Amino acid sequence: MTKWLSRVRQGEKGAAFLIVLVMMMVGGLFIVPTLNFVSTSVRTGEVFEEKLKAYYAAEAGVEDALWRMVNDEPSYFPYSYELTDINGMTVSVVIDTVSVIAGQDVGIGGVHDEFLTITKSAVYNDGIYDYTLSATNDGVGNVKVEMILIDFPPGLDYVWDSTGGDLYNENPNVIGDSNTGITLFWEFIPPYPTIPEEATRVHTFQLSSLTEISGAEGHGCVRAYRQDVGTVWDSDSYPFSITAQARDVTDTVVTTIRTGFWEAGIISITCWQINP
Repeated sequence: MTKWLSRVRQGEKGAAFLIVLVMMMVGGLFIVPTLNFVSTSVRTGEVFEEKLKAYYAAEAGVEDALWRMVNDEPSYFPYSYELTDINGMTVSVVIDTVSVIAGQDVGIGGVHDEFLTITKSAVYNDGIYDYTLSATNDGVGNVKVEMILIDFPPGLDYVWDSTGGDLYNENPNVIGDSNTGITLFWEFIPPYPTIPEEATRVHTFQLSSLTEISGAEGHGCVRAYRQDVGTVWDSDSYPFSITAQARDVTDTVVTTIRTGFWEAGIISITCWQINP
């Protein structure tokens, strides 16, 4: 009996040794991938932290540019400058005028704006805005109108077949959607509608909306010509862009933010792109 128990104990020692070997092999299979995973997670966290810092730095550049446009607007464009040590990064900022809106070339605003005065109104009643754009020729000679473009905030839809007035009765091109804001674009066909001296012509249409919306008048321009008369914008609204790039200590661009906005005494941001 004693010999038999001794053999059993020796067998148990061998089995325990095998179990230990198996556990070591299994542990070896898991330890290396686990360490690699931990290392990758740490590196990913560091990259994410740097990207986040760069985003906030670029955003600070945009905010600084918007403040300048309201409080100390540059006298020339493009206007560029740098901000240093923003989250340990350098931010380059460029403010520029915009001549292309929703893919349409509308020229540079504010040119000869004394020749044509643009006013607009949007009256809301029971889910419908009755929109009127008036153009008055304050210059010498006839003015020919080639294009009307109006940019709207989100929440508005064009009412089909609602265009009327003295200038054009066809539906516009509707660019975008009501979720992000539509742009209405009328491009006239020769012979272009004419506004005589000291005369006013109106352009009307309708927009639908579930509720009244702040800024429903939108921002627009009329491209009209009388010899050297170029694009004439709505009298107090001009489009600009801001590009802010955050660079690290190696001067590598980490994050770029590009913002489009209208300036009319107050700022109306229309787009915000990250790393466009």
